[in-house]
Amino acid sequence: MSFMKKYIFILLAVSLVSVTLFFVSSCGNKNEASENEVLIEGRFIHSRANVVFFDIIHVENMERTDSIILNEDGSFKLRRKTNKPIIFKISTAENNFITIIAEPGQTINLSGDINALAETYTVSGSPSSELLADYLAFTRNQYKKLDTLALIWENNKYSDNKMFIRDSLDTVAKIIYKNQTDYTLKLINKNPESLGSLFILYQYFGRQPILDPFEYFSVYENLSENLSKKYPDFEHVGHLKMKVNKTRLAIKEEEEIKSRLDTGKVAPDFSLPDINENDFKLSDYKGYVVLLHFWASWSGESVRQLVSLRQYQQIYGPKGLVIVSVSFDYDAANWKNTVEKEKMKWINICDLKYTDSPIAKLYHIEKTPFFFLLNREGQIVSKNSSIDIVGNEIYKLFKHI
Repeated sequence: MSFMKKYIFILLAVSLVSVTLFFVSSCGNKNEASENEVLIEGRFIHSRANVVFFDIIHVENMERTDSIILNEDGSFKLRRKTNKPIIFKISTAENNFITIIAEPGQTINLSGDINALAETYTVSGSPSSELLADYLAFTRNQYKKLDTLALIWENNKYSDNKMFIRDSLDTVAKIIYKNQTDYTLKLINKNPESLGSLFILYQYFGRQPILDPFEYFSVYENLSENLSKKYPDFEHVGHLKMKVNKTRLAIKEEEEIKSRLDTGKVAPDFSLPDINENDFKLSDYKGYVVLLHFWASWSGESVRQLVSLRQYQQIYGPKGLVIVSVSFDYDAANWKNTVEKEKMKWINICDLKYTDSPIAKLYHIEKTPFFFLLNREGQIVSKNSSIDIVGNEIYKLFKHI
């Protein structure tokens, strides 16, 4: 699990320390928080002497800080000294919780149904918490729309026009995802100094982050700059700043890699034993037109394109085309069996390191199949995932021969 994903879902799986229960109704008579404390109070209906737990969400872990036995009417009050913001997870169980962002001097009021906190709670007195509540309410509605689409598909997946229904549902789903992204961007851009925006920034919708840090780097960077000025010592802001710096370096590195692989540049050299244990070195093939074919035996599209590669080998091989198939397999038997079965009678290499292969990183391969076509000087002429486009480029290099 990645560091960021660990951070996003930290409230879902944490070992918690035991604490002593206490009645907080005895905490003073003040009705407002002082400037160096937070006061959280409220009432949850349908309570039967429930215990409510207060955990502080840190970047790397969660800290059990207090627990409260609700009063007979479901009311409670928690007062805590602090000179920094605190992000609380307030829960009765791991699957029944809400998140509150409390800042020094705030008196926060909560209400809701003790049996369904996330779906029913309201919050006031904390603008960041209110922003987060608005976001979560919108998101729950979005998930309900997706559930409706799933139900429609389940009821029609055996219909005669199921393909039309599926395409229509996919179109609607894409609109829902876009609306989720647009709404998230709108909230963050309108609240660039809110800790609620920081929490929203990291959210997922389905299995994907709503705002990918590479695609929306400027959003991450802008929020980091604004929050760093307002909350310079807050751990979550420091974490965001660190992530922005790491992402900036990764973007720069990716740009350098792509620049190194621009058309007209000499292709990066590499060497590996081939399938017959003969030494292969790319630079040894200057003077030939080389087609670097990145593929995998487990990739259906890769295997389907081998028909075209056999044709290219037959037509252009005698004229000076060298095909080098670089496999990202992890099972030697599957790789060798496919090479033999598909009659791949050209150079085949594989280090059995799957997508961790140094060659994958050297050529920035993110999907298979993918092609790099090199001219006789070893320069990159074309890079593409389309076998047809590659075929046209090969034709251009050999049309006068």
